[in-house]
Amino acid sequence: MSPYFTIFGRQIPYYGLLFMLGFFAGAVTALPRGKKYGIKKLDVVLAACFAAVGGLAGAKLLSVLTSIEYIIEYNLSFIDVMQNGFVFYGGLIGGVLGLFAYIKIYKINFFAMFDIFAVSVPLGHAIGRVGCFLSGCCFGIPYDGPLSYTYETSIDPNTPIGVPLLPVQLIESFCLLVLYAVLEVLFAKTSRRGISLVVYMAAYSVIRFTLEFFRGDIIRGFLFGLSTSQWISLAIMLCAAALCFVIIKRHALRSDGDEVSGDNS
Repeated sequence: MSPYFTIFGRQIPYYGLLFMLGFFAGAVTALPRGKKYGIKKLDVVLAACFAAVGGLAGAKLLSVLTSIEYIIEYNLSFIDVMQNGFVFYGGLIGGVLGLFAYIKIYKINFFAMFDIFAVSVPLGHAIGRVGCFLSGCCFGIPYDGPLSYTYETSIDPNTPIGVPLLPVQLIESFCLLVLYAVLEVLFAKTSRRGISLVVYMAAYSVIRFTLEFFRGDIIRGFLFGLSTSQWISLAIMLCAAALCFVIIKRHALRSDGDEVSGDNS
């Protein structure tokens, strides 16, 4: 399968198309969730725009940082660097910063807004990972067994051609779709703000940390035997634990306040 499709005589990579479709799907599914917390749809849309700008910048920046040796080795031009390669965790961090900026500027509840988008991120990411599979990037380890896939061509020049590989991109996409379904149910059932965010952070960091062991592409940066994404996953796990502690403490303080109010009534 070609990593490109042709429209009006121009080749367009599937990766770019599915990246945009993933973002659109995430933004659209986030819109109705604002009603639960009294957040206007316009705020959700504008916050998504802030997150998109930050996400694109972060995804590209981390891609460059983890591929410096590759860029130097192949003497890639600035245009080549900007056109190819995005790292999800860079996009996630950049998107969080963009979303946080909107929250601070317009004084919207932090946990409410992040809950709204945390549910949608796995859906958009799952669609994007299909784009990775079709383009041949983020490929898996050599694997000649059930569901293995052999590339005949690829956008990534390092992708092994003619070698059966584990379709780790599709495995991650499936895990993300399951996580998205779980988060949708959780968001609808729980009234405590921040829970969806914490569950997403904890679950995805475990998924990503595990699947990194089955990735075959080496241009991801490594330190002490773990990839850049695995170190970021560990950091996100710690952040999720800290946020969980904050949420529990806030809930306990509110419960104590309600009891005091009840005693005084």
